[in-house]
Amino acid sequence: MYGVKEANYIPDNFYLGGFPALTEAGIIKEGATVRKHAPVALDADGLAEATVETLNRLVGITADEPDDNGNVVYYQTGTFRGEAVALPEGVALDALKTACRPLSIFLK
Repeated sequence: MYGVKEANYIPDNFYLGGFPALTEAGIIKEGATVRKHAPVALDADGLAEATVETLNRLVGITADEPDDNGNVVYYQTGTFRGEAVALPEGVALDALKTACRPLSIFLK
C-alpha cells in the first residue's frame, strides 16, 4: 500500500535579495570540511572553509553542503542575512562583512 510521507520544512531565511546572486561551482579540497552557508577560500588544492588567515582569498559563501563527490555551489555575489552565515572559528561577523564587500557579497 502507498503511504504519505510527512516532512517539516523550516526556512533558514538566508537569501535577502536586493542584489543579484551569482553562483559558481567548485570542488572542496581533499580532507576539508565545509558547512552550509560558510565562507570559502580558494587555494591551489581547491576550496576550503575560510579561516582568519585565508579571508584574503575568499571566493564566496556556500549555498549548501558539498555533495558526496566534494562538489559545492557557492554564491559569488548577493545579499544575505549575516546571522545565518556559518562563521569560521575566530572570525567576527564585522570582519567577514569587510572581506565580502569586494566580491559584492553584502551581509545585513
